[in-house]
Amino acid sequence: MRGTSRHLLHYAACLALLLCVPAFAAQPEPRAEGVVSVENEFIRLRVSSGPQEAGRFAVDTTGGDPSRSSDDEKILIYGSREPWTSYTTVLIDGEPYVFGGPTDRRAGLGTPTGEVTAHPRMSDERVLCTVRIGDIEITQELGLARSPTTRVKDAARICYRIVNRGDRDHTVALRVMLDTMLGSNDGAPLRAGDRAIATATQLIGEDIPDYWQAFDSLSDPAVISQGTLRAPDIAPPDHIEMVDWGTLADSPWEFPFPSGADFTRRGEAAQDTAVALYWHPAALPPGESRVCSTLYGVGGVTLSPAQLSLGLTAPAEVDYRYDEDTLFSVTAYLENSGGFDSRGTILTLHPSEGLEIAEGKRTTLFGLLRGGQTRQVTWRLRPTGKAAGTLQIAAAATSENLEPNRVARDIIVNSPPQLTLALIAPDNLAVTRDNRYSPNPFAVRARVGNEGAQPGRNLAASLSLPEGLSFADQSETTLLADRIAPEEAVTFTWRVRALGLPTGELPMSVRAAAAGARPIVARHSVRVPRLTPELRVHPPDQTVPELTDGQATLVPVAVKLVPARRFLGARMTLAYDPSVLEPLYLSRGEAFVHDGRLLSPWSQGHIRPGRILGIGGERTGAPPLDAAEVTLFTVVFMVKAPGETPITLEATSVSSADREPADHRTVGGRITVRPTEEIR
Repeated sequence: MRGTSRHLLHYAACLALLLCVPAFAAQPEPRAEGVVSVENEFIRLRVSSGPQEAGRFAVDTTGGDPSRSSDDEKILIYGSREPWTSYTTVLIDGEPYVFGGPTDRRAGLGTPTGEVTAHPRMSDERVLCTVRIGDIEITQELGLARSPTTRVKDAARICYRIVNRGDRDHTVALRVMLDTMLGSNDGAPLRAGDRAIATATQLIGEDIPDYWQAFDSLSDPAVISQGTLRAPDIAPPDHIEMVDWGTLADSPWEFPFPSGADFTRRGEAAQDTAVALYWHPAALPPGESRVCSTLYGVGGVTLSPAQLSLGLTAPAEVDYRYDEDTLFSVTAYLENSGGFDSRGTILTLHPSEGLEIAEGKRTTLFGLLRGGQTRQVTWRLRPTGKAAGTLQIAAAATSENLEPNRVARDIIVNSPPQLTLALIAPDNLAVTRDNRYSPNPFAVRARVGNEGAQPGRNLAASLSLPEGLSFADQSETTLLADRIAPEEAVTFTWRVRALGLPTGELPMSVRAAAAGARPIVARHSVRVPRLTPELRVHPPDQTVPELTDGQATLVPVAVKLVPARRFLGARMTLAYDPSVLEPLYLSRGEAFVHDGRLLSPWSQGHIRPGRILGIGGERTGAPPLDAAEVTLFTVVFMVKAPGETPITLEATSVSSADREPADHRTVGGRITVRPTEEIR
């Protein structure tokens, strides 16, 4: 904002103080000797280095919009040489504090400031400044950022990171006050959505637009500014106040809002617009942080000066996603620059294929448009997915008595993440000489690629297995990755085990999905051959102590059939060393139980020295059993003495519905009994 009257008031106040204060009074803290700045070919950001007003900032253009020379070296936030009129308020537990160093000027005068623990300094092309207020630490980060409407770094990113360094909860809130200016124009209306705001206005909740802009003329603007309130990494403030600078300068937080008042600076006669962004109070537990940020810089408006001057603004780039409705704002400005009234004035929006109007009427009838008057319309559009790449939005104005005009603006619609998927697994499993699958377990890999123009977030790949295959090593069904970038590939790996039943061609599938992407499925079959059924002693090898809790150790031994293919019955003899073990009891397994009913005939066998003869039964009255593994019976032995004994199966027979007797193998086991003292 223009500062002549502000400085006069300041100097008058200083003179009065000098006349009243004795000569021996302490001198005020010296002003900043300079600023810390960062700039590029578009804008310049300056930050007061302090100690007075440390951290306060200003923004002006360098080259501004490359398509126009009229906005070179123009002010966007007042105070380029000596930033002080814009300031930020931190509300802690209901008490306001001004961020940065102390001041003796009007903006924030008399409000406590806390301690500047790190004065403004450059870090990674950002100007950082840190303030501590009790337990709360606030770091201001100011740097150059890409504007959503231009795709170039012509905006200042204004960011505050608030951290609770204490050991108790606090409530924190933030207000960022911007002393806006358009070159030398201090009173241009602010434009938000379809509103031209020339009086004190509050915007709350859903009334907050994606961005607000300001310009003095469409036919020959000195400079166009823009504040961005919504972006992929920016959450909008809770409410906005557009009011005269004097009111905000004198009130660090709440004040009676002068709704409808013009932008005349409080206590003076000059027009002076300012904008305050508020993030409402929220609890901040110990160690937690809160981030509040916004963008402010050059406005991205495509202009077409004429009798009916047109301006069109919209994001330069949007993403299309399959799984969410992506709406974005488009605003057209229409100014009657023809010098006399326009009759029957009509404005129409023309989105190209691939875009459609979601909110708002395509055509607006303004009727009479006075000379010099500006009107604006905002629509909400969405990409439809029917086209991607560089698309176009156009606005056309017609009148009964002025020449028609048209303005067009390109918008890049990024195709969504386009996933590709390859499932890699063996085609066949082999059977080894010892009747085992090879490889088993085996690796199943899913290679997911992204051929789209935007990254996919929350990438997930899920493997579905048929009966006969299972996950090994407690592998998860679904594996995750945070994101997959364009032209990137991510590989997921599972360990899978073949169970032995069923066999043949076993199909598996992988489904890959990411936010915004169409899910994709890949399938593969692995051929699993038949194994010869085995009668197995389980566990195959045990080492136990002679005594457990002062008593002879009990050792359970199971006999399993792997796999059980149309199983009907089995009989066998189990042999052991009677000097080492003594059988206590024997119980049937699930192979001889059906629907909770014990099947017959069943025999626990006859105990002879070193053998249990004729163990077995049949599934009479029950259907043939198919299972990858089934327990036939369990024997519980009691240890008699230290030693080692094989557990073998003799005189075995297995019957099935396909063949009797069925081919099978036997696999024995071993039990080693150690003296208790040796194990200790």
